[in-house]
Amino acid sequence: MPTSANADAVREIYELARHGKRDEVRLRLHDDVSWHPAREGAWTPCVDAEEVLRTLLWRAGMNKIRPADTVDLGDRVVVQLRGRGMDRLGAKGLFPRLFQIVVFREGKVASIQDYPRREDAFAAAGLKAS
Repeated sequence: MPTSANADAVREIYELARHGKRDEVRLRLHDDVSWHPAREGAWTPCVDAEEVLRTLLWRAGMNKIRPADTVDLGDRVVVQLRGRGMDRLGAKGLFPRLFQIVVFREGKVASIQDYPRREDAFAAAGLKAS
């Protein structure tokens, strides 16, 4: 099954962050990018590129969080994440997983929103979970 440019970009960003390539990750983020947690109070939302960059580097590097499955929706990608410490980030279940909607604008990440369950992410994206 072919992948989309945006789904590939999500994988690439996490891979670059995992290897600590700060400058390369930063080039892929809009200055006004934001990132919101799966549950309010889990952590303070990121409101600019520097905060998102630090969070990405920490998550991908220290916690080895990486994209597993993606669903391309044009300017948005629903991403299932895997890695360590997922429950601290709001993940739910026996094998905690975290989901995100990553929104792209002009080829760069414009926003990231975490979700504790696939159903929550799909509903927010206007999809029906199967």
